[in-house]
Amino acid sequence: MHQVQPPVSLAGKNLFPPRFGQNTGYWAVLLGLVTGLLGCWVVGDFRHPLSDGNDTDQFEYVGYFFNKNLDLWPFPHLNLINTQTFYPYGTNQVFLDWGFERDYWYACLYRLLGGPGPYLQTYYVYSLIVTAIGTFRLLRFRAGLVKSLLAGLAVSIFNFYALWKFPVHMNVCVGHWTVLCIVATYRLLLDVLDHKPIPLSYLLLWVCLHVLVLGQELAYVAGFALTFTTLTVPIIGLSLYRQFPEISRWPSLFGKYVRGEVRRSSRAVFGLLLLLALSIWLYLPLTLQIAFTAWSFNFDVVPELRAWSHPLRLLLPHLPGIDSYSIPYQQWLHDTFESYGQGSPGLYLVILASVGWWQIRRNVLRWLPLVLMLVLCLLYHPVLFPTLKLFPWFSFNRHGGRASLVYPVLFMLLALPVTWPRRTSAQMSVAFLLLLMGLEWYTGYSRRVLQSINVVSEQTLRYCAVIRKQPGVAVLDWPFCTIGANGVGDEEGLCPYYKQQNAVFTFRRFYDKSGVGQYFGRLHPDQIQPFLRDGWPRLLTPGYEFTQQDWQFLDAFLWKNNFAGINLYPDLLTPAQTAQFYRHYGSPIAETTFPAAGRVVFIALKHPKNRY
Repeated sequence: MHQVQPPVSLAGKNLFPPRFGQNTGYWAVLLGLVTGLLGCWVVGDFRHPLSDGNDTDQFEYVGYFFNKNLDLWPFPHLNLINTQTFYPYGTNQVFLDWGFERDYWYACLYRLLGGPGPYLQTYYVYSLIVTAIGTFRLLRFRAGLVKSLLAGLAVSIFNFYALWKFPVHMNVCVGHWTVLCIVATYRLLLDVLDHKPIPLSYLLLWVCLHVLVLGQELAYVAGFALTFTTLTVPIIGLSLYRQFPEISRWPSLFGKYVRGEVRRSSRAVFGLLLLLALSIWLYLPLTLQIAFTAWSFNFDVVPELRAWSHPLRLLLPHLPGIDSYSIPYQQWLHDTFESYGQGSPGLYLVILASVGWWQIRRNVLRWLPLVLMLVLCLLYHPVLFPTLKLFPWFSFNRHGGRASLVYPVLFMLLALPVTWPRRTSAQMSVAFLLLLMGLEWYTGYSRRVLQSINVVSEQTLRYCAVIRKQPGVAVLDWPFCTIGANGVGDEEGLCPYYKQQNAVFTFRRFYDKSGVGQYFGRLHPDQIQPFLRDGWPRLLTPGYEFTQQDWQFLDAFLWKNNFAGINLYPDLLTPAQTAQFYRHYGSPIAETTFPAAGRVVFIALKHPKNRY
């Protein structure tokens, strides 16, 4: 058992009364409250589901689809091939932006509360709290009270790349299990190198984290935890071999160790085994289903996007006037800039990590996995230098900048050896770094608070309620958008108004009918062939006016496939086109405004025999 030491300040002196400082629970609760309050301030609006007419709606939609298509028996699996979009042709829905824990969260609340709600806002705040408290608890008796508290804040609410990604790219801003998995793996490495006793309960927690991480985004989030473990485990194995060179004795030693640990902490062991079994059942089947289904598509015929982030972004501070919010550094760096904080964990953290590395530079095994991980991430280019694609879980990673999610964690761990120096000049340097930290935290956070989020309006919910009541199984968005983020469908003319319409299909989560168009994070050319075969690109051409033959085709398409009506977007059509639809199908019965797409009206379809 570890001997609990009294809390120590950076100067090596008692900072709090011993009994109060040793109570980790009080500090964990306080840290959770601070992180939760700051997170709620960032979210701002908990009235309705998130909606901005862009990527934000995609993650709401995935939760809706997950709830509708999940079957739990005999193990969790999804109905991926259906006609709920690309109606009536159908398609494989494997390339949605999955985040299984997020999707379970949404599905459970959707069923319990009877429909959509602000579920992703609460999930994000939960993620921040888990990240902060988990990091603090894992490092508390390794780094001391002050450094573990600061570490918990640095990797959660002051991880500015993740903070600014909410809610538009929620798939890459939620990383609590990934962060904790990396921290737990590094602590395990330190314990092994320092010959410290390792409780069985900690080993089981470490294994659980590697399963729980599968509940997060697979291509951009979970993979970083799995990569760090892959780099670290050989070093742990080497250290164990040096300590116990007789490999033949390992089974008996491990058996003795397990028996002793079970007797010592049986409740914790069996509780973690139960959590492990539940996590495996919830996440592993879905992970395997999605992975093998996605790998069955051959994307060699599709040009890879060249999205990368310049390593020099590490040196950009979060300070007014010189941060990436103020200056478009991409015009000099010639990289692909996606959002604030990309590649910039904070200059204070980079400097502290450099000092920490210098202090342990001769102990290579302590820093090798962290530095290797940083090198792989910083040099990654999806085409020219695909370092991360050495690992199968990064097969679909096309943006190097998204490694920014884990930079604060890696640099924070490198900075742990830094202690308060004795020399006055050195103390002034550390004090300057702490001041820089405070300024960067304030700048990045305060600017993010000023960026409001958008939720769906009451008017839109009423509009969707009208559609939901109409007879029929599907709704045609006109014009519709069928496209992948990898560009498939764009040149073919299947999404003439991408900026306005890439998310309009997601509003079916409120009216629960099938749709024709859809945006996917990745789309295979084979999936759009039915649209090309039936000539939809010609009909979708901006300004195109239907001929009599076109109207006959559309009539047959709508009546044969039992459409409830049409979502018509007058702001994207000419007045003549809009008038044609009104003459042919009647006047709209409801109207609202979708974010980005503009005004939308619903035309209910009558049965053919009642049309004339």
